Amino acid sequence: MTIVKTIAITLLLTAVSSMPALAANVEHGKKLYTERCGGCHDTKVHTRPNRIVHTYEDLVNRVRFCDNAANAGLKDEEIYDVSDYLNNTFYKFMKIEG
Repeated sequence: MTIVKTIAITLLLTAVSSMPALAANVEHGKKLYTERCGGCHDTKVHTRPNRIVHTYEDLVNRVRFCDNAANAGLKDEEIYDVSDYLNNTFYKFMKIEG
């Protein structure tokens, strides 16, 4: 097996093995959203035509804003869990990894 094939297989296995962790974060985000965001609004705000969120970064910033306004006490990783849940469920924005 060539080195290129070995690297390609390793990268593929790494990506596949990390998928359950991503799903767990989205599920955690859904749980957090239900527990801490549902008191202020329902999910209709995410599908309205005049929404104020237009990018993944906007979404993270809005979740952070709402967390502060509601004094929900989300940790930084939980902000991203909720953002990923909302993005996967409603927005479908491309995430730019940096």
